[in-house]
Amino acid sequence: MDTVTAPGGGTTLPERLRAQEELQRELAARRARDRAGVRVPAVERVDRGELVEANDPLRVARRVDRVSRFRTGADPDSVPVDAPAPALVADAAERLDLPGAPQVLLEKVINQPDFLEARYLEGGFVAQRTVGRVVIRGADGRTAGFGTGFLVSAHLLLTNHHVLPAPDVAAGSVLQLDFQRGLDGDPLPVVEVGLDPDAFFVADPELDFALVAVAGAPASTAPFGWCRLTDAQGTVVVGESVTIVQHPAARRKEVALRENRLVDIPEQVLHYVTDTEPGSSGSPVFNDQWEVVALHHASVPDPAPGATGSLNEGIRISRILHHLAGLPLDPGRRALVDALDDPPTPHGGHETAAALSPA
Repeated sequence: MDTVTAPGGGTTLPERLRAQEELQRELAARRARDRAGVRVPAVERVDRGELVEANDPLRVARRVDRVSRFRTGADPDSVPVDAPAPALVADAAERLDLPGAPQVLLEKVINQPDFLEARYLEGGFVAQRTVGRVVIRGADGRTAGFGTGFLVSAHLLLTNHHVLPAPDVAAGSVLQLDFQRGLDGDPLPVVEVGLDPDAFFVADPELDFALVAVAGAPASTAPFGWCRLTDAQGTVVVGESVTIVQHPAARRKEVALRENRLVDIPEQVLHYVTDTEPGSSGSPVFNDQWEVVALHHASVPDPAPGATGSLNEGIRISRILHHLAGLPLDPGRRALVDALDDPPTPHGGHETAAALSPA
């Protein structure tokens, strides 16, 4: 998130936002320190090409099964949740006509550019359309900061709690879609939509997420589609690349594409090494199938001995969905949450990228 200093200190909202962001950074730094003993050996295994050894065997089996279903057009969610690892590996091997060794399967379907089909580009076009810049405004109408958010249904926007910490902040804020350049290099016309926390607003500081209704939805969101959220297993493994679509430092939309290695999967978060800047808070973290695997929220110095770079952290989407499932919501709001797992296409949004192209 990128905050704005108010003239004359006339509002405390920027300071409030900075305090929230700093708290999340401190929590992320603590988790990074606590997980160094797990993360560093896993990274060393990945560097040696030992992807299977760097991961839990069941996680590997679920991942190769899920990717094999994506690649062959099968339903990625059709596998029983209690299926044993050997059965998943055998099914994936048969589906892909490959040897049934987990190492071979994982090497063939993960992080191999040769296996990124052309539909990867189409899926990315659809996914990036859902991402916009959040302009945070106080009750006085002044801009207090910027973040990133993305549409997760025809009605709802997902971002960080430290971006939209309360309904009153959301009520004055807006989402700017198409804040980016077109193929000719010229800025696209920006579509600005308001937020409607009276219709729906749920936020949690521990998981650092805010889910809020978009004003005028579904008509206002129809041209952009949305990203489906799933708590399915098998969406990512240690050593895999992830992609982040973001508005870093409040700039026009940018993409950190694939050269972003996942290095650890703690209980609540994902840790990955990628290029993100302030203003990227609230960005979606995608796998190669353009499934959202995490909500980006913090970047901290890597505390591992000898490390010189940064470690980024995103809240696992499955944990956000589990939290939402346990909330006491009225039927109308429960229906809005249930729709997070019910998109019209596997990637969310419209049927094809062509449907989103300007006439």
